[in-house]
Amino acid sequence: MPRLTEDYHVIFYGGEPVLNLEVIERTVHFLISETAEFKKRPHFSITTNGSLLSEEKIRFLDKHVFSVELSFDGLAQGMSRDRASTNKVIRTITRLLESQNIRLEINSVFDAKSVEEISESIAFIMGLGVRNVNLSLSILKPWDERSLNKLEQEIAKLSRLQWDHYETTGEISLLNFRDDDQKGIFYCSAGQDRFAVSPDGKLWGCALFADYFKDRENSSLYEKYCFGDIGHLGEKPENVFKKIRLNYSRLSMDQFSTKAMDCFLCPDLQNCAVCPMDVSFAGHSWNAIPDYVCTIQKIKIREKEKFLRLK
Repeated sequence: MPRLTEDYHVIFYGGEPVLNLEVIERTVHFLISETAEFKKRPHFSITTNGSLLSEEKIRFLDKHVFSVELSFDGLAQGMSRDRASTNKVIRTITRLLESQNIRLEINSVFDAKSVEEISESIAFIMGLGVRNVNLSLSILKPWDERSLNKLEQEIAKLSRLQWDHYETTGEISLLNFRDDDQKGIFYCSAGQDRFAVSPDGKLWGCALFADYFKDRENSSLYEKYCFGDIGHLGEKPENVFKKIRLNYSRLSMDQFSTKAMDCFLCPDLQNCAVCPMDVSFAGHSWNAIPDYVCTIQKIKIREKEKFLRLK
């Protein structure tokens, strides 16, 4: 507890973490009581699809000032869920927006099949009054030339949509177009300023590593990225812990490459950020970025640059 920063963040993720709200409640109460003597302030977040957020659960989140990242794909939601389920999530979004202490962020995920729904879906979500929307693009399956061309058109539409919204309200609701003022080479922050505990009690640099190495305990990389059982961390020599953190620190854009070139030679290096685990889930070595992923990144970078020049 003393090693935690003065303001520390705890994120509950799944699967669907709301399925086990009792554990979340116990954890929240434990952290609040146990870290108070060290003058530490916990900040809580939860990632959910919203389908199980009852009024009672929302009151709990509101009481403890949760940030809620809700997965919702707008008009594209109907491609994977029935209409009744979608309507329920919309009602939940409205209720979360009414909560005094909850910060709501919608994460919308699109792939090559749903790319044509992007601009209208994001417009629909913003129309609900959501002030923080994140557009995510799934790279689990390849994007062909047609889908990439359509993506370019949809991102351009989004830029115009966000500009009209900005001129009217003074707000940039789409997180992808905000100027974060963080220039420099992207590095994976897993194991540096964040950690994740998997259901089996193992400590990882982030939750995606825990997911990736599930059923891969015999992999040669397992020991390079697993810090071990959280209950026995104190038994590990400090130099072993540092060595594992060093392995994570090497996961940066200047260490990656495409078929065309090493990424450190790319003029877009300081504006590009690719999660190495997303690449690995797509079936590639996590430092070998597929061409379609590189094209997606360039489309996003170009449209953001155009938007910021207007601003």
